[in-house]
Amino acid sequence: MTGKTHLAFGILVGTGYALKTTSDVGTSAVIIATTALFSLVPDICHAGSKIGRHMKLLSKLISFFFGHRTLTHSFFFMALVAVLLTMLNIDFTYIVCAIIGIASHILLDMLTPRGVALFFPLDFKVTSPINFKTGGIMDLSLATTFSLLTAYLIYVEMFHRTMSWIN
Repeated sequence: MTGKTHLAFGILVGTGYALKTTSDVGTSAVIIATTALFSLVPDICHAGSKIGRHMKLLSKLISFFFGHRTLTHSFFFMALVAVLLTMLNIDFTYIVCAIIGIASHILLDMLTPRGVALFFPLDFKVTSPINFKTGGIMDLSLATTFSLLTAYLIYVEMFHRTMSWIN
């Protein structure tokens, strides 16, 4: 999937998580931003990705040693990120956001023919029986759908808040 699709899905799942966990607008914004950022992180292994272009050296090192869609697209990576964020004393809510963002990325990449090394270091690729070409019409359609669903979630939440003021 393209960076746009990963970002749109990260924003969607971040919005859903924020709506379920807090009513504070500031906290919601941080939850959504954290989830969106971490929805791009797994592609650090690809120098041409949205995040890889900003961290070229790290991207090239990860790609050289591990390849694309291996380490950073695995359960092992999610656990590693959770441990590192815990060691940095990051609030648990934002660690959950990071894991949700990474998981959203991995889930979408499982929908591509190449799949992901979900059980890295085992050399076994996991793919969905239904898959789509990265950058194809379905990829673009998913990005659009995720954006519309996010707008819908926000609209519904605003409607419910407005109705609670009236009552």
